[in-house]
Amino acid sequence: MKRAVRPSFYRLVHRSKAVYECPICDYRGPFKDKRVTNRPATVRCDSKCPGCTGTERHRMLSLMIEEMFASWNPSTKRILHFAPEPCLQPRLQKLFASYSTADLFMPGVDFKEDIQKMSFADASFDCVIISHVMTSVPDMEASVGELRRILAPGGIAIIAEAFACEATHEYGEQRGDFWREVGLNAFELFGKHFSQVEPFLSDRYDQKFQLNNRIQVNGRPDDDYPKRLRVDNVGYKTIAAVCHV
Repeated sequence: MKRAVRPSFYRLVHRSKAVYECPICDYRGPFKDKRVTNRPATVRCDSKCPGCTGTERHRMLSLMIEEMFASWNPSTKRILHFAPEPCLQPRLQKLFASYSTADLFMPGVDFKEDIQKMSFADASFDCVIISHVMTSVPDMEASVGELRRILAPGGIAIIAEAFACEATHEYGEQRGDFWREVGLNAFELFGKHFSQVEPFLSDRYDQKFQLNNRIQVNGRPDDDYPKRLRVDNVGYKTIAAVCHV
């Protein structure tokens, strides 16, 4: 009941905010802001859909799925959804002949797997979708190698991260849940393991879906990001890597 009522209530209360559309659940109205840090006060504005709770990257992935799988028929293929997002699961389950989930810590997944060394046989899947995991594993290169190993010939991996800097910054230790900040040079790492790596940026799609990271720090827009990603006076573009075997 709460989930059904929440979108209408949010539209009513926030009538003055900009109106967007969610390609996941077809909600139309204002999106919710998400606080990132308290000091400084960092906020991702217009981020979260009140209907399905999807954020910029989820909406982006949904549009990518629609575009890519229109010509790459998934109806006979096997997908592994690593660290699965609930808002994307129903659609992927319908599209693919075989849908499996995996994660080392999440409850309710089909397989408890450490992405750095998975138990799956070579070429077990035709597609892997993985989002915001590379920041949280000690060995990113081993993880990318494993994604390549479990994919069959002709397979693809869709890797989404918050690529908000040029060069990956390794912390050298775990800080909270994170080992690093992943930079755009990660695409070079992906290219060492895959035959082709294609960047998908949020300006590829209609901005009525609100796919950019609209960042405010202490109430002011923050656009101090790499030139390829920066949206002036707004923040930065969402980007994902499509890696072909």
